[in-house]
Amino acid sequence: MDYQGGGGFGNSGSAGGSGYSGGGGSAGNSGGKARRSYDEQTMVPVTIRMCLGAMPDEISEGVGGLQLEDGRRLYHVRFVAAVRSFEDFSTNVVYTLEDGTGLMEVKQWLDDNHCTAIAEMRQHTLKENIYLKVVGQIKEYDGKKMVVAESIRVLSTGNELAHHMLEVVYAGETFKRKDSIVAPQSSMMFNTNTVKGSALHANSSDGGWKDELLRFIRMEGDKSDMGVSIDACIKYIGRPSSEVHQAVADFSSNGNLYSTIDENYYKFAM
Repeated sequence: MDYQGGGGFGNSGSAGGSGYSGGGGSAGNSGGKARRSYDEQTMVPVTIRMCLGAMPDEISEGVGGLQLEDGRRLYHVRFVAAVRSFEDFSTNVVYTLEDGTGLMEVKQWLDDNHCTAIAEMRQHTLKENIYLKVVGQIKEYDGKKMVVAESIRVLSTGNELAHHMLEVVYAGETFKRKDSIVAPQSSMMFNTNTVKGSALHANSSDGGWKDELLRFIRMEGDKSDMGVSIDACIKYIGRPSSEVHQAVADFSSNGNLYSTIDENYYKFAM
């Protein structure tokens, strides 16, 4: 990857290209396959090499799922890469993207029902040697893997590239260590009533409004291609702006949400 001059970034005010796969869901699903539960519909930050190395998920029998080499099960993936070439067809756009670890074809289905603003912003992605952030699902056709994109937008700054690579490492290390963290038994058994009371207080004062926030984004985000704005979330929840911004950032990092036209609009990762 040419980190010096091979890739470009858009202006944060106008180049946040985005698109959604109007036909992407049907293109990769075979009739009769069960839909994954919402708990399994995660979003994992990855590199292209990780996508290419994904293997069938034996646990998700009948769903046709994939998993990474380290065992993480995949639904949505998110990666950042540079456009090396693209083909603009009447029903879809096919990009060839490269991130320094490999090449991947990405297909984005076009929808005539998209608003004019979405269509215009998508045009910003149709340039070679610019960096894009992609959210989508890995599909395999005739033994070749590709990604069917639900969201594609131009990076606003190079910091997003660095942040994504760090996020890939962090997510992988967190997965490796999740089973090695065990709470001390004595602390858990010291005072059951105190523990229950603390948990109840946390759910009512903190977790409760965050769950409500996620439900709000899930419902309102389905009403528009752009998703729901953070400003709307702040008005609905009635919490300080800093708390709502942090909660949205946490949900995004955990794969529950993804940004659409810019970092102020989000949709639920379904």
